[in-house]
Amino acid sequence: MKILFLGAGAFGEAMSRITKYNGHENLFFDPIKFPETKLEDVSNQADIIIYTAPSEKHSEILPNLPKDAPLICASKGFLSLKPFCEFKNFSAFGGAAFADHIKEDADITFTASSELSEQLFSTETIKVEYTKDTLGILLCGALKNIYAIGAGMYGEVQKAEETQDYLVPYFTSVIKEMQVILKENHANAETLALSCGISDLVLSSTTDSRNFRFGRSILENTTPETGTIEGVAAISSIKNYPDFIIPTSATILKSIIEKVQDATK
Repeated sequence: MKILFLGAGAFGEAMSRITKYNGHENLFFDPIKFPETKLEDVSNQADIIIYTAPSEKHSEILPNLPKDAPLICASKGFLSLKPFCEFKNFSAFGGAAFADHIKEDADITFTASSELSEQLFSTETIKVEYTKDTLGILLCGALKNIYAIGAGMYGEVQKAEETQDYLVPYFTSVIKEMQVILKENHANAETLALSCGISDLVLSSTTDSRNFRFGRSILENTTPETGTIEGVAAISSIKNYPDFIIPTSATILKSIIEKVQDATK
């Protein structure tokens, strides 16, 4: 099959290695890396389309895609299903892995809401677990980046970075809060137990994560690194999701949003 990746960044490129390994032909649309490629041309050739572009680019890309082709969202930053409501065969894909983990053939478990993803991405080292909760996968992917910023702001600066033990109280509170958020938004709170949930949150709350490092820069009052910070982008996009409900009890999320907005003014 011909697989079109919308976005050829580090994660999209890593995922394309898997589909190539599994015998598929890859196509790419990325205005920066492949400026001469027209979206209409490659999307009409594709049997399956995988969204790996930054989530904030969706308004430029999604309207120009065929609505009947299978579309898998592997981008973390969407706070509702609304951007994908016109697609007849839409599913989500996420999990606890950085692009380097895929390139290094590490043992990884991903979460998908379509059995098609299992056909595309399963290998000797990669397992794909299945859930019907498409919205839950999307929400976990967006929220974990925001809460990873909060993890960077949590605790004392001098705490050792080699262990996450000091973050256990934070994770405990965040998990309870995420459960409420998923329920309020009509997703399944049990999705948090899958790779796209708690495991991805914990992975994103390490010094390897740009979100965590951004939060740490706020705590230390230092200049944050440049580049795409997915959690910041997710916070900026909240205004575009009027259907996304932030429960009154979600005090941690509200505090992170407020601090990030103050830091990025």
